[in-house]
Amino acid sequence: MSALLRLATASLLARRRTTGLMLLALTLSCALLFGVEKLRSELRTSAYAAVGAVDLIVGARTAPEQLLLATVFHYGALSTPLPRSTEARLAAHPAVRFALPLSLGDSVAGLPVVGTVPAYFAHLGTPPEGALAFQAGAPFTSDEEVVLGAEAARRLGKDLGDPLTLSHGLGAQSFLEHGDHPLQVVGILAPTGTPLDQRVLVSLEALHAAHDGVASGAPEEENISALLLGLAPRAAALGLAAQLNRSEDPPLTAALPALTLAGLLRWLGAGEAVLRVLSIFVMVVALTGMLAMMLASLEQRRREMAVLRALGAGFGTLLALLLAEALILTFLAIGLGLGLVHGGLALAAPALQSATGLALQDLGPTPGEGLLVLGALALATLAGLLPAWLAARRALMDGLSPQG
Repeated sequence: MSALLRLATASLLARRRTTGLMLLALTLSCALLFGVEKLRSELRTSAYAAVGAVDLIVGARTAPEQLLLATVFHYGALSTPLPRSTEARLAAHPAVRFALPLSLGDSVAGLPVVGTVPAYFAHLGTPPEGALAFQAGAPFTSDEEVVLGAEAARRLGKDLGDPLTLSHGLGAQSFLEHGDHPLQVVGILAPTGTPLDQRVLVSLEALHAAHDGVASGAPEEENISALLLGLAPRAAALGLAAQLNRSEDPPLTAALPALTLAGLLRWLGAGEAVLRVLSIFVMVVALTGMLAMMLASLEQRRREMAVLRALGAGFGTLLALLLAEALILTFLAIGLGLGLVHGGLALAAPALQSATGLALQDLGPTPGEGLLVLGALALATLAGLLPAWLAARRALMDGLSPQG
């Protein structure tokens, strides 16, 4: 077997120009195929990581998808506020482990501001700790302090002790700043790979003070945007969601984040399927090109096949030799394609996170890529069988006197 591989490798090297063109086409098609699969897998993983610690999102009556997008991904806005009294009522429910209020609607240089409570940092981290990790500082303790996500701190150029002023509205440009209530950065979160990295976190009192134009405190009755609930057991989320969705005083919507996100991703699945089909089609075209080049070279290789036949190579040996050439090319293309994808994503990960708020969770191979590798090898075997069979059969017919 090793002698056969050495002979196949030497044969490919002897035809460097043709081999190089086939390898380039196969490598680029493999990179496209694996790149689409890797991005699809990682963006789904990052999206689910963003909702991992939350069992239920409660807001005023609206669509569950809108509630999820506004509170977790901060895309869009919630037009109807939720009475703050809802928090105390739900926090007293025996199945509720934590109830975290959110107040949305402000920004800093286009980065969303989230008003919440200090307990937010204790519950929205990853298991088993559950608490959010800080790369510097600590949670806010007053209405004059602010905590920044890792990406927000980088984009704003802020460090511990720096001042920060909130802006009204969610746009990148704001004509109304809360300059009468400046805040001080007291904490910077460690990267999470979720939209939280782009958030500016303040206390609810800080937001109300900025909006009311007072130094501290808040009105007796406050409104919030939504509540994030953690339940024990988590299976209680279905029953509590059904109960809250029937509520009419006030009208509420309770969204199960993982289930709602799955629905959104299914809706996006058609686009993913189109990209996957296109990348597979490109792979098939590249393999067809390899087949055409191998068929075109058979005429030039008739004397080579005749010599091998004279040296005792049988039909099976000749068939295995040319098939080995096709598989060597495919193996090299797969390795180079995976290297391009994973190396490129490692370099592009910061830009991707900055643009989308989602970070790649794992730059290693995925199960989906393993299946694609097997599929590519199967297609390469099929593509290589025809020229290998024709070459081996023709060598037996020609003997030592090939015509032409």
